[in-house]
This record gives sequence, structure tokens and C-alpha cells, in this order.
Amino acid sequence: MPRSKKQTQEAGPSSGKRKAPSKKTSKQPVTYDDTKFETEGAWLVYKKDTSGRNIIPERRVLISDFANELLGHVIERNKWETFVATPRVAYVEIVKEFYANIHDNLENPEHPNYQQVYMRGQYISFSPLVILRYYGLDDTENNVFEAATTNLDEVVTSICQGIDHWPDGRSTLNYKTLLPQVRTLDKMVSANLLPTTHTSTVTMERARLLHWL
Repeated sequence: MPRSKKQTQEAGPSSGKRKAPSKKTSKQPVTYDDTKFETEGAWLVYKKDTSGRNIIPERRVLISDFANELLGHVIERNKWETFVATPRVAYVEIVKEFYANIHDNLENPEHPNYQQVYMRGQYISFSPLVILRYYGLDDTENNVFEAATTNLDEVVTSICQGIDHWPDGRSTLNYKTLLPQVRTLDKMVSANLLPTTHTSTVTMERARLLHWL
């Protein structure tokens, strides 16, 4: 008989932080464990996919490293001090289990576990509203999610210099095409909001976020 799953809890401080995996601490479960995985399918996703993946850690943003005051202004205006603070230690295995447990009905309002994920015996709510409240942000910040559907030509026009449309057949932009002030914002986005080690190019997702900022 599977163990009973506890009531839903809201996401805590360790749910959103990432850290590079350690070979010494990464231990793949031998058999399906229902205290870690909601279903056997989630365990198989972990076993075949997420357990072997690297996790890109968040990096601290040092405002003093930038030549202008734009970044500091944006951080202060949007109350993002928590974003750019020194990242807390993350538990790599829990992060990987989190991604393995994300289910297909995550965004289905009619599903009993809408915007929830099963973690270590209980369901954790990690809706946009919960995340905003954790960071002390106003609910009106939800409009950031509209960035995901913004027309790419509009994005390019607002963040780039010398081009007015997304390059044909390309999935990324050259970092050098960004406006100088946007390059500053991209350093913060690449360090904290969408951590990446590939900073010479800008993905569509990152470009849309830069446009919203």
C-alpha cells in the first residue's frame, strides 16, 4: 500500500534555488519510492532523465560590477533585492525530484493538484501567486507571464540595435545585437532569473523577458 500523501504546503525558500550537482551526493534510487515520487512514471522520468542532468546554479549579482546605474535602478524599482542576494545552498536531489514530479495537468484548473507538485510526502503549491508573495512582490507583477506570448519582431525592435525582426531560421539572438542598457539587464537575467552559462547568445525566452523588463 502506498503511503498517504500529506496536505498541500506552500513553496518554501529552498524550492526555487539551484546548485551544480555533486557526484558524491547524487544517489539514484534503486526502486520506486512513493515518499519521493508521486507515481512510478515520475520515478522513471527521474531515473532516465533528470537524475543525470546538470543543474545551473544561480549566481550573485554584484551591482558594483556594472558600469552604469541602470541595474540598481531596476532592482530597486521592482523590489528584487531577494533575487540578487547571495543564493542559498540547494539540495540537488530535491531539485531533481521536483522536476521529475511535475505532471501534465499542472496548468489544468480542474485538476485536484493544479499548480502543485508532490515533494517528499506532501503536495507543494508553487503557483505564480505563491512565488510572488514569497519574494514580497505585488500581485500585479503577474503580467510578466504575458511576455511568453509577445510577438518576436516587437521584442527585437525594443531590445536590439540595427535589426527589426527575429533572424530567419534562428532560435537565438547574438548578444552583441542587444542595446547597451539591455546587455546590463541580460547579465542579471542570466545570473538569477533564467540562469545560464551560454551568455553569447540570447534565447527567445530570455529575449521576451528582457523586453518585458
